[in-house]
Amino acid sequence: MSVPVPTAIHAGDGVPAALLDRLASILPRNALLVGDAIDPRYQEDRRGRYSARPCFVARPGTTEEVAACLAACNDFAQPLVVQGGRTGLSGGHRIADGEAVLSTERMTLLGAVQPLTRTVLASAGTPLQAVQEAAEAAGCQFGVDIGARGSATVGGNIATNAGGIRVLRYGMFRGQVAGLETVLADGTVLSALRGLDKDNAGYDLNQLFIGSEGTLGVVTKALLRLHPKPLGEANAFVAVPSVGAALA
Repeated sequence: MSVPVPTAIHAGDGVPAALLDRLASILPRNALLVGDAIDPRYQEDRRGRYSARPCFVARPGTTEEVAACLAACNDFAQPLVVQGGRTGLSGGHRIADGEAVLSTERMTLLGAVQPLTRTVLASAGTPLQAVQEAAEAAGCQFGVDIGARGSATVGGNIATNAGGIRVLRYGMFRGQVAGLETVLADGTVLSALRGLDKDNAGYDLNQLFIGSEGTLGVVTKALLRLHPKPLGEANAFVAVPSVGAALA
């Protein structure tokens, strides 16, 4: 059902009325934010260094809603910036005047751990900590851990190819991905969630999207690899006088 958006908001933010009406017909009422309804968290980066108000914020909850939103924005040549947990410190999720935000924060579906394949299916807005806890409950361990685990999202970690404190043992986030579902700028959905380790069927599109910072499309789901849980863990603190000594 179409939910009309006030004309005053159209004119004030420079967005065509037809685009906002189309987005309002795609998303639930509370999932399209315009004007004063846009929370400050969408406007400023984590360090407070960059600030601008998006002309609207779209908060899709499913892959189908993401695809429809991107297709609509593509038809109207409306630039978008994808935001996940907004934990990055390099300004990757900042916006410029005239740009809109597509937030994945409503996409938090997390499937059951598959014990035979040691995999779990997670939507883009799933917090990293939720994946870690699901792995722990299944007697496994996820290979990436970072300080912002409670708010950083799977989609953001994939977009930045996050590393974290376990990187020397398990590698970057790239090594934890068995499959991806992504949406291109025109709304085309690409699904490669088969999770096959032996798959030589042409280009590996998954690897192109990992670390692409949202420039190629929007990651909506990921099939993630889990690892056997270690028998024990220990922490060590080593003091060195210089960088050279640390590398020696």
